Amino acid sequence: MSDLFPLDTPRLQIRPLTPGDFDFYFAMQSNPAVMRYIRPPESDPEAVKARMATLMQYAHDNPGLGSMLGAWKTNGQPVATCVLRHLEFQPGNDLELGYIIEPGHWGLGLATEIAGCLARYAFGHFGVDKVLAVVDPENQPSQNVLLKCGFRQTGRRHIYGSDNLEFVLWRS
Repeated sequence: MSDLFPLDTPRLQIRPLTPGDFDFYFAMQSNPAVMRYIRPPESDPEAVKARMATLMQYAHDNPGLGSMLGAWKTNGQPVATCVLRHLEFQPGNDLELGYIIEPGHWGLGLATEIAGCLARYAFGHFGVDKVLAVVDPENQPSQNVLLKCGFRQTGRRHIYGSDNLEFVLWRS
């Protein structure tokens, strides 16, 4: 792990995804409730392993970015996955953040902690002027998280195979 990680929120540590996180990552990716607003859940472990390998290669090629895991500081139990990456995985594009929280921990404010932490990290480490997030128009809880973190809805964007709302947080 680089000297950039872990990132800390008040209750969580965020670090890059590793092969050892497969069980948690698979549980999240295969859960219909978790994946409802993202893409169809994936029930094939080999497909999830291949996805993880692609995501970890992206992180290797783009130091400090990629897919990450959020775990309780107190006991190391994973409770979330999150991303800070180039939009559409294309270096040179704006940075986007995202998060998914394990259902047993919904409603605790963890998404707000993660989004705020990743935005501060993007501004501080990468010096970007803005950070984006794309959200399914029906995902009101995630929209509320972004608004609470200071993001503003700027329009719509067809991305990752679906129509989404685009939110932007500008460096203050």
